[in-house]
Amino acid sequence: MKLSRYFRPIMNTESIYPADAVFLGSTSLWFNAVKVFERGKVPIIVNATEIPFEIKSQLSANRGKILGIEKKPPLLMGVLNVSPDSFSDGYKAREPYDLLKRINKMVDEGVDIIDIGGESTRPGFTSISSDAEKNRIDEAIRLVRKNFPNLLVSIDTRKASVAEHALSLGAKIFNDVSSLSFDPESIEVTKKFGSFVCIMHNSGAGKDLHKRIMGKDFLLDIFDHLRERVEFAVSSGISRSKIIIDPGIGFGKTVEQNLAILSNISLFHSLGCPILVGVSRKKFIGRITGENKPEDRLMGSVLAAGELVKHGVQVVRVHDIKETNQVINMLDKLHTAD
Repeated sequence: MKLSRYFRPIMNTESIYPADAVFLGSTSLWFNAVKVFERGKVPIIVNATEIPFEIKSQLSANRGKILGIEKKPPLLMGVLNVSPDSFSDGYKAREPYDLLKRINKMVDEGVDIIDIGGESTRPGFTSISSDAEKNRIDEAIRLVRKNFPNLLVSIDTRKASVAEHALSLGAKIFNDVSSLSFDPESIEVTKKFGSFVCIMHNSGAGKDLHKRIMGKDFLLDIFDHLRERVEFAVSSGISRSKIIIDPGIGFGKTVEQNLAILSNISLFHSLGCPILVGVSRKKFIGRITGENKPEDRLMGSVLAAGELVKHGVQVVRVHDIKETNQVINMLDKLHTAD
């Protein structure tokens, strides 16, 4: 069922705030105005008093620790791809020594979560067997767990058996680009381990992950897709407190659509789940900046990450951990300065 009205809080970071300010969860971000979307209509700005009680409760609810981590968000999720055809793995680590070197570097640079993926889901990707994917991710997970047992590990996969293998080794997050729709066993695996699960918007199943999304109300369609998948997960026995949402930047979206999602990202806070966004080195940044090589898209990537932080996004998925951390730290100091 589609909603009739959708509310995007317009975030503010000022230390002085009016009496009608509503704070986003347990953060210092607040709003007293919202952008209201209705299908087929031009958005309008209204006072936050017009937000329905249920939605306002979701926005202002104290989320406590994000993914169980004792740290002020945003959390940095570092990408560790062990697939040879990844669009930009940032570090071609294959052997145990190289993998450990890469992992150590990520930790030194301040990573909070390491997201390990064994199958590329870039446009035109070639799917591999579950056994091949398990073989690729096995060593990386074991190395992280052995050397940094308290570091949170995420498994980036669409396959239940791969997720089960990773979770049995100590991974805590099932990061599924298919939003638990590719493999019918994914729900049961998630419940079995009590893991966190990231539900990402996509526009198709299987190799249609990059099927173009259409229509003027695509932003609201993405919201409804995520809302429906969250409700499916909850009704299947997964606690809402274990669910993360991801609008799926780059998956079936044009440059203009990606930009519209990013500039309106706070819309998704009303789903009541932490938001994860991955913009790092993606093609739309290259289209804007003219940089064809993913590794040359650093400035665009960290700028986009900084904007996400200003809108209250709780988890940012990145390749360039050190540089993104610098941006986050600078923003934090600027926002808390008198």
